[in-house]
Amino acid sequence: MEELHQIDLTYITERIISIICSSACPEDLYLQNLKKIIPMLESKHGHNYMLITLSQKHDVLTKMTHKVFNTGWLDLLAPSLDQIFNVCTAMENWLQGNPKHVLVLHCRGDRGRLGVLVASYIHFTNMSASADLSLDHFAMRKFYNDKLSALMIPSQKRYVWMVGSMLKGGLRMNHSQSFLLCVVLCGLPKIRPDEGCCLFLKVYQSLQAVCTSPVYHVNAAQTDRLYIVLQPAQLLKGDIMVVCYDKNKQSVSRQVVFRLQFHTGLVVGHSLSFCKADLDCAAEDSCFPDDGKVELLFSESPERI
Repeated sequence: MEELHQIDLTYITERIISIICSSACPEDLYLQNLKKIIPMLESKHGHNYMLITLSQKHDVLTKMTHKVFNTGWLDLLAPSLDQIFNVCTAMENWLQGNPKHVLVLHCRGDRGRLGVLVASYIHFTNMSASADLSLDHFAMRKFYNDKLSALMIPSQKRYVWMVGSMLKGGLRMNHSQSFLLCVVLCGLPKIRPDEGCCLFLKVYQSLQAVCTSPVYHVNAAQTDRLYIVLQPAQLLKGDIMVVCYDKNKQSVSRQVVFRLQFHTGLVVGHSLSFCKADLDCAAEDSCFPDDGKVELLFSESPERI
């Protein structure tokens, strides 16, 4: 329990520092810890450090230090591709601006966001072959593998893969718009085995809700597949999130069955397929079948295929 209430400060490399705090840490103790750490950073690095916060903007933190980059990244979600590249560019510009410059990566709560940034920055700077950078990459990879990788959700890992694949030239993004026609659930979750479930989708573009499907009532005996048809088909471009909910008729509540984030640049042809391990929430859920998958059907026009 004690470690949940402490801030973990680590020098990942000589010029990249992490400050990690659990969301379980009470606000007053969190601020007390910061009031000890910030003066320490200033005594060692003066005004040569920039703090990049991967949590929501905190006014007290902003007042404590002279230079803060607020990303606004949300807990348990992958940031957009543009956001990842913008932060990586800011990191590179700051470090190259002066050999005394250091970076402080601050994360309170979901460490997966820090995993996204560290892994993406390794890809971002991988073009250089200098010996110093190779040592830094080794240290960053060790930090990522030891403290972050296991805590990342599938969508966060997917976005890191996209960043790396784009930078290496192996992924050519399709920049045309696509119409999402239908989402197919192959293998249905056993949320309430004796009652069935009531499933519906919400589709988000740049984290703004753009579409909600009808509610589909699935009986307990139905285990094969479900076609959730969007009417009308939804025109999408850029960073997309699809969330499937189960609606509880008794309590008028809902729970997430699966969530997935992707970029429409991945769409080649007319479909994208995601297995259980690719789905946020469902990947660790025993109610979701091990051989289950989700298929998204697209078209260049709103007409059905």
